[in-house]
Order: sequence, then structure tokens, then C-alpha cells
Amino acid sequence: MMISDLIDQQDFLSRLQAWGLTPPVRLADCSALLADTLSGPEGALWRERLEVLLAQRALLHPDVLALVEKSLR
Repeated sequence: MMISDLIDQQDFLSRLQAWGLTPPVRLADCSALLADTLSGPEGALWRERLEVLLAQRALLHPDVLALVEKSLR
């Protein structure tokens, strides 16, 4: 696998935006946004989206993987 195949931080932020969120500029600032989203009325949908990403763990940049795992705990 080439390093360019990884879902990196910008890819993840773009994906959040495509899903209707306004993500922060930095991945490090996403924790609170994801926590609020997961505890909100559409929490089950967001949990499912993040679990789909987690299933692709081999393609996730280590920082993205860590954020997704932390959010789903």
C-alpha cells in the first residue's frame, strides 16, 4: 500500500464536512465536535459512520485512527 492510499487528516476533515459538519481546521480539535455529535440526536448514525471508518483501520492514518478509536470509547 502506498502512503498516499491512507485516509489522512485532511481526508478525514473533508469527510466530516461532506457528512454535514463544520470541522475545525486541525484534527486535534475534533474530539469535542465528535463527542457532541455522538451524544446528540443523530448519535447512532455518527457511531455507524465512525465504525465503518474503523473497519478500514489499515487505511487510516495513525492520528485519524487514534481519534476515531477515542471517540467510540
